[in-house]
Amino acid sequence: MTIDGTQVQAALATFGTGTRLEVSAERIGLLRYARSRVTAQHDENRLRVRVRLERDGKVVIGTLETLETDAVRAMAERLDEAVRALPSRPAGTRGGQAHHGEPMLPEVSEVTREADAAERFAWFDTVRKGLGADTGLGGSIRDEVTDRVIADDTGLYRQETLTKASLQAIADRDGRSASVKVLHRDAAQVEVDGIADRLLAELAPIPAREPISGTCRVVLRPQATGTLLATYGYTTLGAAGYAQGRTAVAGRLGEAVASDKVTIVDDGTDPDGLPSGFDVEGSPRQRTPLITDGTVAGVVSDLEHAGVTGGVSTGHGVPFGWRFGADPSPSHLFMAAGDASEEELLAEVGNGLLISRLDYLRVLHPKDTLVTGTTRDATYWVEDGKIVSWHPPVRFTFRMDEVLNAILAVGAERERGDQTFMESVTAPAVLVDAGPFSL
Repeated sequence: MTIDGTQVQAALATFGTGTRLEVSAERIGLLRYARSRVTAQHDENRLRVRVRLERDGKVVIGTLETLETDAVRAMAERLDEAVRALPSRPAGTRGGQAHHGEPMLPEVSEVTREADAAERFAWFDTVRKGLGADTGLGGSIRDEVTDRVIADDTGLYRQETLTKASLQAIADRDGRSASVKVLHRDAAQVEVDGIADRLLAELAPIPAREPISGTCRVVLRPQATGTLLATYGYTTLGAAGYAQGRTAVAGRLGEAVASDKVTIVDDGTDPDGLPSGFDVEGSPRQRTPLITDGTVAGVVSDLEHAGVTGGVSTGHGVPFGWRFGADPSPSHLFMAAGDASEEELLAEVGNGLLISRLDYLRVLHPKDTLVTGTTRDATYWVEDGKIVSWHPPVRFTFRMDEVLNAILAVGAERERGDQTFMESVTAPAVLVDAGPFSL
């Protein structure tokens, strides 16, 4: 499915002055499986049109699943009626330059574009056979091709195509589970053959132990670090919260807020993530240093809050009516790798935990970075730097800023992941000193 530029221009003319459109044409292929059997397999094509209409300082939004003339005209009439019904207010002012420079558009993977149901099944079958009959397999395989257009009545017209392939595999045996998630813009770069061996290594028969209590050092593997990093970035590193004093880094530019082992940037142009060229306002993604050697270096912004970032948007506006809020938010986070192997990180743990995955972190208090969440899949107890037993899942309540301050060492290998509120996050393993995680 592609986007017809003529239809986009016709829709802009129908909606009239003050209109911005975000149009996405998506082709999604999905295979789901549980207990080593396919439970769903389908391909879906859909068109999504988000409309933002601003007149006399009043803003209304609407959504469509077509650009057909009659549907656009009907939506235009509803939005016009809605905006006239709102009380008058002073027109808003943008805080910075609009659409600064030209975006760097990502490469399109033809392999991902051509992926089909047979190839998804072949991936699933490779992992299933590699695990063997005594190990259950669940998860999903997904390939996506998205054509995006951002256009407004001033003449702005941005267009790009994004591709993404992902495989999540959760293996279970004897009441224990391990998981792997791999994703890349290019399906040809997803290394399927080694996934079963990785999972089987995590399910090696070792004793289980009772849960410990107290505090201990912890190693977070890359997928766990990525979840922590994404949640911290979303709650803490946006310009709106910074300007309004609502975040843990507000007013602290140039101050230390994390261990000097921590360097974080947001970069939608880096191919090590899942690149995209521009945000929903059409502003190009800008490489944005956020934390450098533990010190606050910046935040991400949109047009309204560009005054915080030198008068130019960093390209981090969020979709109209986004369920995660209206503030600008990081989209492509990277934490710099260190030089430690996993074995070296474990050696520094002494006695402590190795956590492979953190389940969804629920934010309890954004400014204090207080969250709660659980471990999931392959949590281990380590003694004298060696994995000796399985540890039951652990529920933690902790402050993310305290964890970042307690990082003692950083792993050399990074993994790419994603979150529902972030396009990609690329992170290494980290060693966290005793204290922030209390069991």
